[in-house]
Amino acid sequence: MTLLSWGKKLILNPVYWPSAASLASFIVLVISGIALGFWYEPHPSVAYESILYISEHVAFGQVMLSVHHYATDVLIASTLLHMLRVFFMGTYKGRLYLWKDGSYLLSRLAPASADVRELSLSGAWTTGVLMLVVTVLFLFTGYLLRWDEVGYYSIQITTSILGYTPLVGESLRTLILGGTEITSRSLARFYTAHVVLLPLLYLLLLLLHYYQIRKTRLYWLEVGVGSATVGLILLWSVLSPFELSAKAGAELSEPLKPPWLFLWLYVIERGVGYISPALNSVNILVLLLILLLLFLVPKLDSGEDTPETRSRRTRIGLALVALFLLLSAAGYLWDPSA
Repeated sequence: MTLLSWGKKLILNPVYWPSAASLASFIVLVISGIALGFWYEPHPSVAYESILYISEHVAFGQVMLSVHHYATDVLIASTLLHMLRVFFMGTYKGRLYLWKDGSYLLSRLAPASADVRELSLSGAWTTGVLMLVVTVLFLFTGYLLRWDEVGYYSIQITTSILGYTPLVGESLRTLILGGTEITSRSLARFYTAHVVLLPLLYLLLLLLHYYQIRKTRLYWLEVGVGSATVGLILLWSVLSPFELSAKAGAELSEPLKPPWLFLWLYVIERGVGYISPALNSVNILVLLLILLLLFLVPKLDSGEDTPETRSRRTRIGLALVALFLLLSAAGYLWDPSA
C-alpha cells in the first residue's frame, strides 16, 4: 500500500475530519482577528464601544465578530473530537516507520525492515494536549476583550477560582490580572496574550505536531472538509449573529453562566458552594487532575494494544463522555439565580 492510498483511506473516514476542521477554524480565527484588530481599541474606556462600532458601522463588521466568536467554539470542539478519536483508537501507542525516501506508514499497515527506523507517536499526544490548552486560553483571554458583563464577570469568577489554587493561588491571580482587580493593565495583558503570544504558541505547536506525525501534505478531501467548516461558520454567523451583553459595570444586571465548555465545572462549583465555600479549591484541583491525567495517558496505557485493552479504553472513554454530557446538561438547565 502506498503512502497516497493510505492517506486517502484515512481521510475518507469521517472520524479523521475534525483535524482538518480545527486547522480551518484556526486560520479563520487568525484572519478575522487581524481584520477586527484594525478597529478594536484595547482600553477599558473604549473597548466595548469599539466593538459596538465594528458591529454597527464597519462593513460586514457584525459578520466578522460572529465568525471570530464561533470559530473559537469550532476550534475547541474539533480539537476535543480529534483527541477523542486518538484516544479511542489508541493511536498514541502507534509507531511510524520512516524510510530513507521520507515516506511512512503506520506499523499495523507495513512491516519493519532493515532500512527503517521507528518513531513513537506518544509525543504527538502531548503536543495535542498542549494545543487543547491553548485553544481554551483563546476563549479565556478573548472574553475580557469584549468588556461586557458576560466577559468581564466570567474572568472575575474564573480568576477567583484560580485564586484557590493551593500555595500559589493569589500569586497566580495577580500575575494574570496584573494586580488584585481587573483593570486596564489586565486588559493589556489579555490583549497581548490573545493576539500575539497564543497564536504564535499554537502555530509552533501545530508545526511540531505535524512534524511528529510526519505530515507533509494536505489531501483534497481535507481541503474540502476545511472549506465546509468555513462555510458552516459563515452560515452560523449569519443565522445567529453574535451580540454583546450590557457593558461591564459595578454589578451584574442578571445572573450568568460560563461558556458551554465549562458547564460541567459550573455544576461542580455550585455543588461545592452549597456544601461549604471553604472547599472552593476542589474546583481547581479537579482541573489540575484532569490536565495531569491527559498528559499521562501514553504512560498509563503503554502496554501492548490487545482486544482487552481496547475494550477497557472504550469503556473509560464512553463513561467520561457520558459524564461530561450529563454534567453539561445539568449546568445548562441549572437556574443561576437559584
